[in-house]
Amino acid sequence: MAQEFTKALARRAVELRQASKVLLDDPSPDAMATVLRGFNALVVEMLHEVSPLPESCQWRLARQYSDIAAHLAGPKPAENQGFRDLPRMLAGLPWVQAHLAEMAAAADVDLARTPAARGFSRTSAKRWVSRSNRGGEGQMCAALDHLQHGVEYRLRQVWFLRRSGGEDVSPPRMYLCAHADLFPELSASLTEPRFALEVAKLKGLALGLQLSEFALCFESAEWIANYAFTYLLPPAPCDWPIRQASQLSRLLESRLSRWYFYAFGHRLEPLEMTSGVLRIGRPLFYERIAAYALLEYSLLQGIAFSRQAAPFYVDALTVLEREFQMLFDGYLLRLLYYPRLKAPRGWCDYLSALHALHYEQRPPEELEAFRHVFLARRGLHSTLEILYRTVESHSALN
Repeated sequence: MAQEFTKALARRAVELRQASKVLLDDPSPDAMATVLRGFNALVVEMLHEVSPLPESCQWRLARQYSDIAAHLAGPKPAENQGFRDLPRMLAGLPWVQAHLAEMAAAADVDLARTPAARGFSRTSAKRWVSRSNRGGEGQMCAALDHLQHGVEYRLRQVWFLRRSGGEDVSPPRMYLCAHADLFPELSASLTEPRFALEVAKLKGLALGLQLSEFALCFESAEWIANYAFTYLLPPAPCDWPIRQASQLSRLLESRLSRWYFYAFGHRLEPLEMTSGVLRIGRPLFYERIAAYALLEYSLLQGIAFSRQAAPFYVDALTVLEREFQMLFDGYLLRLLYYPRLKAPRGWCDYLSALHALHYEQRPPEELEAFRHVFLARRGLHSTLEILYRTVESHSALN
């Protein structure tokens, strides 16, 4: 490693080896957590160093192309078998071509001489990925990607073991531990009864606003806590303390990556989001992640915090407001486009709208009109009013 990577990364490897020796000499959850934390940091930094290399960029291009081609060639979206033109139509979208061209340039390859120039083909994708995996950098990237998922899984298990003390603890109680780890500067002093009451209040709010799908997410404190641990929270929340807005923004990016079936420490790319949707053959249930964002915002209302933490508190609420607005728009996109997914054009339009929402920060014009009507029917003028309704049940800020 000292020959292939930087000295800083070699030092990280030495630290991991030392931590492993401590674990072997005196096994304990804390020692295991230290090893896994060092292992995860090593994997992330190795990916950071390897990823810019042309061969690594080519592996990433081949993998993302292959993921889309494989999911297009499997069971057709919306259970409709008349989708023969979808691979060609999807490959012809301007934003798809732009991302493929950008990755091809980073990989120092001529896009016209790759399978991507001929549309999405499952057979061509298999051959391309096979060639990419034979190179040294391709093997390294594939191994690191596999390791990142595995290490995060173990980190999650060990965090549960340490925080529960090996006892059978309820999901809401464990969620409160995770919330305290994530926001150490904000003294929320949450209890299980208060958490259950908060969830019940949000269920009432959702029903009152005719947001029945949101209300289902607040059916019980156990359900929303389990969902958060499964899809949204960091592997070890104690390793992700949030003390400034930039850290919160990074956490939210990682959350979206995890929700789209990638590692938490991964940065989700546009074509990966597309393959994630095609993988399950329908738009993701955005009301679930939006409902969790609503809960997170509500839990931070009316809490005590120090004068030093006041700027961060205000910034955190601002970031969470933007996040909820985006996720709620994702929910509206699902409602707007789902009836159209019986045709290939509907899928192209939906994926283009989803890309515009997440990566261009500009919701489609059609969504603007749909949102206005949707909110007006519920007596709302903006999406933020949903958040502000949660404030009414809390005391004023200290």
